[in-house]
This record gives sequence, structure tokens and C-alpha cells, in this order.
Amino acid sequence: MKTIKNGNTEQWVLPFPHFLWMLGINSGATKGKTEYCMNRKHNKKIEAEDMEKKNDADMLAAMVLAANRYAMRPALVLDDRTYTYQELFGLAGSICDTLKNLNGDMVGIVAENRMETYASILGVLLSGKTYVMLHPDYPAERNARIARQSGIGLLLYSGKNSHMLSADIKAIRVSLPSHRLALPSGIEEVDSDVPAYIIFTSGSTGEPKGVPISRKNLNAFYRAYRALGWQLDENDRMLQMFELTFDVSVVSFLYPLTLGACVYAVPQKGMKYLNVLDIMERHRLTFAAVAPSVLRLSRPYFGEICFPDLRYLVVTAEATDVNLLHEFRPCIPNATVVNLYGPTEATIYCTSYVIPAEGAKHHNGMAAIGKPFQGMDYLIASPSGKPLPAGETGELWISGPQLMSGYWGAPEKTAECFVTDSSGKLYYRTGDLCRADTDGDIVYCGRKDTQVKIQGFRIELGEIEYHVKAFYRHSCNAVVLPVYTSDGSCELHLVVERETEDTEHLEQYLQSHLPSYMCPRHIHFMPCFPQNNSNKTDRKQLLKYITQ
Repeated sequence: MKTIKNGNTEQWVLPFPHFLWMLGINSGATKGKTEYCMNRKHNKKIEAEDMEKKNDADMLAAMVLAANRYAMRPALVLDDRTYTYQELFGLAGSICDTLKNLNGDMVGIVAENRMETYASILGVLLSGKTYVMLHPDYPAERNARIARQSGIGLLLYSGKNSHMLSADIKAIRVSLPSHRLALPSGIEEVDSDVPAYIIFTSGSTGEPKGVPISRKNLNAFYRAYRALGWQLDENDRMLQMFELTFDVSVVSFLYPLTLGACVYAVPQKGMKYLNVLDIMERHRLTFAAVAPSVLRLSRPYFGEICFPDLRYLVVTAEATDVNLLHEFRPCIPNATVVNLYGPTEATIYCTSYVIPAEGAKHHNGMAAIGKPFQGMDYLIASPSGKPLPAGETGELWISGPQLMSGYWGAPEKTAECFVTDSSGKLYYRTGDLCRADTDGDIVYCGRKDTQVKIQGFRIELGEIEYHVKAFYRHSCNAVVLPVYTSDGSCELHLVVERETEDTEHLEQYLQSHLPSYMCPRHIHFMPCFPQNNSNKTDRKQLLKYITQ
């Protein structure tokens, strides 16, 4: 191990030969029954012969079983290079063995567009430790805050990002080789309450909020997700288009590996949505989870593209426009379309709605989010916290085994967002406005924070956006933003994703369909909306654009 002096701190870097030495195995080695000590209780190794028993209940066990069963089949395609299960899990096993010889249970992973990054995720899970993704394109201060909050003691990287964290953060920097060793023969049995990963979301105060998802949470999600009834197997080809710092990437990457299927990861370079379309077409994907923004940006090409092999299209990450989806249907003639909803705090997804070709349930054009996953429960709450009957709109509260126990090191924030009812059941207050219909389907109606008061009237901004889209025959996106003046009053700014300006006719249309207090005071046109790393419209950037 090499020690590098950097100011008043030391960094530990593992060169490739030392890395291999620490593994203590060779490429032909297999492990027998072994006990590992990682300063955790009950760290018994579960061998391959026991995997079948745990397959239905444990996501990691299912992946290891599939890796051994389908060793020479493709597991990951990245930048047009194919990696087998042997290669991917072989490296993951190597990383796992390395981590077991290093102190520190919290492992930072640099989110690089490389196979080694994906193997690192698996390696950390196999080791029983917890991973935290860090993005090289994030501001240095944000990554530093995340590292300090989570207590990262190890940093895994494979590219040129060894110095991504400032020198004052004393984490061991581990450079990963591309060397592949033997497939793991089992998994470490660890406390189910240990976090599998921590995702950091944006906080209203500017301080990132850590969402720890335990292995118990992840396995509850896995069981519920399988129970949706997907008809998938080792022959399927499945898309992974999301940033690794966004939790939807977890299921997009991990779930196919439980089946022996192949994951097709979208390169982050160039125009991402064009990469998505190209991969879906060239590789004839059968399953794709996409953000609706991908469909919006692809709209000019709807007449030219067709994906007849696609059997499932999942729309997720933001509200789904049913009119946009209706336009896209001819491009996916054989696909079942499913809307999946869930906050990060409830482990990726927690409700599902199969969107029919005709007669889709919606509110202001936003598709319903459907019924809760197996084991999950919900209520629609009034402002005072009282359950509301079907048909009435209130805040969606969710409960169940997928729900995290609280924000990482933030008890005040936890107390603000979680509530326990009289029976002792813990609920997460999503901040989403919803109503339940008589069939038990949940209909999404917008965000609490998109409701504003003007002239004493409470306004749902989504209603204005719906009428703008209707004016343009749903051929473009629109966002309404509240801007507060120095005297505390609120003015509505409308931003339309369109090159051609048509302010006069648009104003006339809105005046004929909305009360005067709901009509935006200012209208802006923008050729292409900015997107954040979750592939959602970046409202903060839009706000900067209109207030410059």
C-alpha cells in the first residue's frame, strides 16, 4: 500500500499488485465454507447450495444464483462492449474480498460510465457494507458534504477521479483493476437493518438529505416488484438509462441480474435521449424504464421509430402525460405500458398502474399511479392528518416494509416528514397531492409545493400547464413557476418548450379557459428545457432563466 502525503492528510492508494495480493485467491480458486469477521454480528456465509431457498426472498442471493447459472451469458452491455456474468461478478467478487480486508463500512463509489463502477456496486453489496454514489460532475462541495454526512471511509474509483474528494476527507482511495477472478459462491449474511445504500436527495435548505435503504427494505421491494407478474427471463434485454446517483438505476441494473437477463446501459456522453432510442432499436430491447422527458424529446421522431420487440414500457421518475403516451403507442405496438411511482424514501417504487390504450385514468392529463405494491399501505390525509374518503384530494401518506426508518443523521427532518398514527403505524408524508377513486386506484394531482395562493385563491399550477398543452394539442411541454416579488406578492411565469412564439393567441386561449387570477402574467419560450440528473425538468434552472 502506498501512502501519499497531501497537505496535512494522507491518502492510501492500492496499486494493482497489492490489490491482487490482498485478495488471497487466484483466477481458478473457489471458496469453501468460510467465516468472515467484519465487525458485524451473524456474518455467516451462505453457500450456493442454499441460494435456491433464498432466491424468492433475497435479491442478492437471486443475483449470485443467476451469475453461477448463466456465467457465460451477457450480463452488461456498455459502450457496445459486452461483459458476461463471469466477468461482471468475477470482478465484483474481487472487490468484495478487498473490502473485507479494509476497515470502514461506508463505501463511496465514483459514478463513472465503466463496467468497474457497476461491479463495485455488486462488490459492496456482496461484502455486507453500504455504498454511497458520488458523481464526478457534481460540485466538489456537494460531494464533500455527502462524504462527511455519510462517513465514507473508502472510495472506489476506476478512472481519473482519485482526487474527487478534498484531502481533508480521510477516506482510503482504492483504484480498481479490470482483473476478473472466480465467481462468488455465496453471500454474506448480515443484519437486515444495515443499509444497502444511501441515496442523497436535494434538501430545501441546500443540505443534501441521506436516504438509507436497508437490506430489509430492498428485499421487501424485490418481493413486491416480482409480484407485479412480469413475464421475463434470461432471454430478455433490459434498459438502464438513469444516473447511478438516482435510485431508479438500482432496479434498472439489479433486477435484470436476478433473471440472468442482460442490462444495456446508456452512455452518458452526447444526447442521452438519442442514445436511448438507438440502443432500444439496435439491440431490440424487450424491457425499458424511461422518464417521460425522453418521450417528449423524441416526439419529432415518432413517425420514424418502432420497437416491435419491446414487451414492457415503464414510465417513471415524473408525472406521465397520457396524451404524449397516446402519441407514442404506435411506436411500441406490442408493449404493456406501466406507470410506476415511488419516492426514494419508500425504496424506488411503491405503486403501479397499467395504462390502457384507451380510457386511461388521469388528472389534468397526468396518468394515475394505481394501487400500492404488495405489503404497502397508504392513506389520503387532510391538512390536519385525518383520512379522507374516496374522491377527495389530500396528501398521500405511505407505509409498509419498503419504507426507510429515517433520514441519515437528521432526526429533525425525520420528525417533519414521518408520522405515527394511533395504532403505531409509521407513515411517510410524500408531499404529493392525490385522491383515491372508487376502484382503489390512486390518482396523482400534483405537489403540495406547486400549490400557490393568489388573491386569496388556491391555485394548482398543473391545471394551468394542462390548458397550455391543450392549446398546442399536447405537442410540447409547459411549466408554470411562481415568482415572489419584494412585497411578497406572487406572479405566475409560464415557460413553453417551443421555438415558435405565439404569445397573443395563447393568452387569448387561457383567458377563455381560466379565471383571470390563474392566467400567467409573463410568458417565455425556450427551445429545450434543461434536465437534472434524474431526467426531470430542472425547474431551478428554468427559474434562473426567467429571472435573469
